[in-house]
Amino acid sequence: MANVLIKYKGIGDILVASILIFKPNVIYGSLPARLLGSWTGLHLSSSSVDAAPGLNHSIACMVAAIGVGHVVAARYGPAARPPIFAMNLTWSLLGLLTCALTPLDWNLGSATLLMSSLNHAAFSALLWGQL
Repeated sequence: MANVLIKYKGIGDILVASILIFKPNVIYGSLPARLLGSWTGLHLSSSSVDAAPGLNHSIACMVAAIGVGHVVAARYGPAARPPIFAMNLTWSLLGLLTCALTPLDWNLGSATLLMSSLNHAAFSALLWGQL
């Protein structure tokens, strides 16, 4: 079950990366991002797409690479689970801490980062029971 979960998380990351490359505002301006932004006061990342397209593309490449890593790791069974778990938990914790602890005027935390961090936290929780 864990290998299937890891594989589909990887495929999901690759799909997200594709969206970030071709239509980033589909994610950055999504309903979940807008809701999280309105609930928390965190800014939406959609304006940064036009201001820093190279940065957005770099993020898309990183997400794609992580997705490919998940798909490959899924083929290696139980030995691959701890590093995948650690990577996702780290992403989640760093993102959540950034959103919770940095002042809003620093613009480090965003609704998109919070959404991604919650996604990685949920995945880590599901994977925890399968380590």
